[in-house]
Amino acid sequence: MRKINQKIIAPIAGLMFVLSVSACAPASDTIESTNLNNNLPTDGNDTSSAPVTEPTTPTDPDLNVSHSAMKFHAFGDMNVNVNGDYSSHTPATVKSMIARDPAVILGMGDYIDGEKSSLSDSTYTRMWSVFTKKVSSLMDTAHVPFAPTPGNHDAYYAQERKIYSQHWKKNTPNVQYVDDSNYPFYYSFLREDVFFVSLDDANYAKLKNRTEQLNWLKKQLTSDTAKKARARVVYGHIPLYSIVSSKANSSTVYQNGVLSGERKTNGSFTLEAMLLENKVDLVLFGHSHGFYSGHYTYPDGKKLRVVSLPCAGGSQRYIVGTSIKTPHGFVEVSIAETNELKVRYFNSAGTEQNLSSLPSSITLDSKNRVIYKR
Repeated sequence: MRKINQKIIAPIAGLMFVLSVSACAPASDTIESTNLNNNLPTDGNDTSSAPVTEPTTPTDPDLNVSHSAMKFHAFGDMNVNVNGDYSSHTPATVKSMIARDPAVILGMGDYIDGEKSSLSDSTYTRMWSVFTKKVSSLMDTAHVPFAPTPGNHDAYYAQERKIYSQHWKKNTPNVQYVDDSNYPFYYSFLREDVFFVSLDDANYAKLKNRTEQLNWLKKQLTSDTAKKARARVVYGHIPLYSIVSSKANSSTVYQNGVLSGERKTNGSFTLEAMLLENKVDLVLFGHSHGFYSGHYTYPDGKKLRVVSLPCAGGSQRYIVGTSIKTPHGFVEVSIAETNELKVRYFNSAGTEQNLSSLPSSITLDSKNRVIYKR
């Protein structure tokens, strides 16, 4: 077990989405939102150089992060290419996260550009070496733990899964592990009294080794450690539903690989059903290359709080039904001792984004009436 370094985080001025949740109870029905600093671009251009403007409405002191809040960041989909080239947004995103002093940074997968069976071991090793030099070393120097989850471009084929495992076993994050028997693929840990679970969902349609992994996940979520935690957070790369389109203003969902076999319509022994049954407070997914935050809502009245992450260096995609490509960047989540959970979205330069232009809801599954609501 590694000792948790507790942090006292100062109040953060600014406006944000607010959601009151209980670590062991269903999320609240109410989301309160206000205008943030910068507008999301509708043409796909990044707003890294845009100046920070003052909010047009007074800051409600009740919306500030409390002194005892735990704050973490999440980013992913940077996709270094086989030549070792990264977008400039990737190191900029890492530096912006570090500047905000998180307790831990979650890696949402696709750190390299694998999923190519023709690549040699030396090519994979070179990409991981560049990732270490340009990305993870920044967090190591700042002594910020980085807890990865695998992406399809990191750990799809057996060859790259072996190299992925070798890399991360040499670079284990300094967190308090609850169960690391399957690290670095799926594992659980505590950080400042928040219970985290990394999934191994680098495969399409269903979880890798799904029966074993789902049984393990159920055991983790029903454990006394999870129940006593301030909140329970599950994160993985490939989402249950896609929220993006390949063309502007298109209602055709870009099905770039989703966990369709893990939806609750396929039965109670599925990832979606298990997350709902065990009242997980927050789920984060990468892969879509588009930001959205809200609840998956179901006809039976159940809700699941989910954040879809923007990319931190890969190609942006349109939010379905819009002309919006959300900027490269990262997500910040703060969880107070009162279990109040707040989500903020920053571009790669560290500027908070105005979310007012995002649609109020996205239809995820029209047949089964699953809606993603802000």
